[in-house]
Amino acid sequence: MLKELIRNKIDIVDSMDNWEDAIKKGAELLIENKCIEPRYVDCIINNIKESGPYIVLGDGMAMSHARPEDGVISNGITLLKIKNGVDFDENNKIFLLFTLAAENNDNHQELMEEIADLLNESEKIKRIMYDELTDLEIYDIILQ
Repeated sequence: MLKELIRNKIDIVDSMDNWEDAIKKGAELLIENKCIEPRYVDCIINNIKESGPYIVLGDGMAMSHARPEDGVISNGITLLKIKNGVDFDENNKIFLLFTLAAENNDNHQELMEEIADLLNESEKIKRIMYDELTDLEIYDIILQ
């Protein structure tokens, strides 16, 4: 499911001013593709403010998401590569931000497992994170 959903939903930026802007940027392609309503982004940001940076996976990666009832229209996922990283707090700088939208808990679980499998492929992640790549080159790495 991940490989189909992330196609044409990879964005690359040099930097972001703050983590909230990164969340908004990461969700842009989901809004444009009618996978989420704008309120979904507000829910993600509010959840982080209330619960802390629970989306941080470590090693420069994070996965932002909220509940299906918070504005999911259809399944989708984006990847935002932030070349210079963005600070989530004093301990966590993020370079890769996945934003997940799942219609239901089963799809949510399946997508999270597929992302976890990708994140466990450290050589792929290092290339995506540190190499100078286009969005299509990143997609090709994910497909491998």
